[in-house]
Amino acid sequence: MQLFEYIDILKQPYDIFYTNSVHSPLHWHYYSEIIYMTKGSITITCNNRKAVLKEGNLCYIYPLQLHEFSEAHDTEVQYAVLKFDIHTINITQAYISKFYDIFIRRTQETDFCMIIDDKQLNRAYIDFLIYRTIQEYTDKKDFYALQVQSDIYTLLIEFARKIEKGIITLKEKHTDTDFSFYHILEYIDTHSGEPLEIHELVEMCHMSYSHFAKLFRENYGRSCKEYITYIRLNKAQDLLFHTDYDLNFIAQETGFFDCSHFIRTYKKWKGITPKQERMKLI
Repeated sequence: MQLFEYIDILKQPYDIFYTNSVHSPLHWHYYSEIIYMTKGSITITCNNRKAVLKEGNLCYIYPLQLHEFSEAHDTEVQYAVLKFDIHTINITQAYISKFYDIFIRRTQETDFCMIIDDKQLNRAYIDFLIYRTIQEYTDKKDFYALQVQSDIYTLLIEFARKIEKGIITLKEKHTDTDFSFYHILEYIDTHSGEPLEIHELVEMCHMSYSHFAKLFRENYGRSCKEYITYIRLNKAQDLLFHTDYDLNFIAQETGFFDCSHFIRTYKKWKGITPKQERMKLI
């Protein structure tokens, strides 16, 4: 079972479309994602926090952020989806550090998607911008990629100017190592059902333990050990909700030592036992 959504960045630098889907199970990807609600509403969950995206809302989902969509209140729903690799849109050197802090770096306190209310937006302008971006991407006329990139820049500037976010700008320079370091999350996702030793992950990244630990917490707002547990708990919760597997099987499948360890860890996370969680669905 994997939460990672694979998209071939080399062959498909963008994925842009309208959809009326009201259910997208928990997943993450290396892409940034912008959602623009054109009709109705949906519920978005990021890292166990929920919000309802309403018509006219603009939402930015960070790279690597665990998220899912589910039904809200409306039967008729439509929204635009713009997925793009933020590392390939050629940010100029003068802005790259601030850009990184706003659109890539997250902390535990701000580990949620960014949402702009429709009252903060020029709806007619955003409607036009989104429509043009999707048309350009669909028609693929000459220079369409430049126009798509330009429109994405414009949307990101909207976020940067509208969102009031306590960004702590760090003085150290960001390097390519920061970006390649992200791939350790894919490995954790793929192997979370197996024993994972932190020192082995450190060796895979060719770092010292202290640098790995510092960089991990700096980027993801939690320690590597806490992150592994977090991934295992989310996978276990998905099995609780969508299968009839017993707790012993779920504990084994998702990488916990045993069923007792799974129950203790889940209760600490959610405040109730896995059995109580499952009973809530009945």
